[in-house]
Amino acid sequence: MSQLKNRLIENLIEREGGYVNDPTDRGGETNYGITVNVARDYGYTGDMRHLPYELAFKIYQDSYWAPLKLDDISAISEDLTEQLFDFGVNSGVATAAKQLQTLLNVLNNQQTLYPDLVIDGALGSRTLLALQQYVAQRKLLGLLVLVEAVRGKRIAFCVDIAANDERQEKYSFGWLTRIVNL
Repeated sequence: MSQLKNRLIENLIEREGGYVNDPTDRGGETNYGITVNVARDYGYTGDMRHLPYELAFKIYQDSYWAPLKLDDISAISEDLTEQLFDFGVNSGVATAAKQLQTLLNVLNNQQTLYPDLVIDGALGSRTLLALQQYVAQRKLLGLLVLVEAVRGKRIAFCVDIAANDERQEKYSFGWLTRIVNL
């Protein structure tokens, strides 16, 4: 397992914190940022206050890191890897993948750099190839633009949640602070 993966998962668990049971949080009861429903899907039947750290780590690795192909993306950019991982955890893996696919499509210069991707939220070989071709053409500046565009999409996603559900407004400053400070 890569040092980057370990570090990013450990940092995320630290940011997420321990046990929380806020009745207005749509995720419900959580520990280490893992919702009770996700923990149950992994076979955990115990009290969420006692969710093992190792299980939380495994869930982040299996359910967020792997589907986003972050081992592959980390070979291209650690910053992009970190943004996509946190995005996937907070907004869903499919959302993070769709936003990356959308950005790669609008940054491909009308398909002169690589063909448009299907925006399906499944980060597969075509998305990885498009990312590699994007970086080969746009270089370090292109990576910086892409990382900041992902950050912008994350901010817009969180703002839309609060704008569409006033009960979620109490979380918006924390969400945005997290994104800006990442």
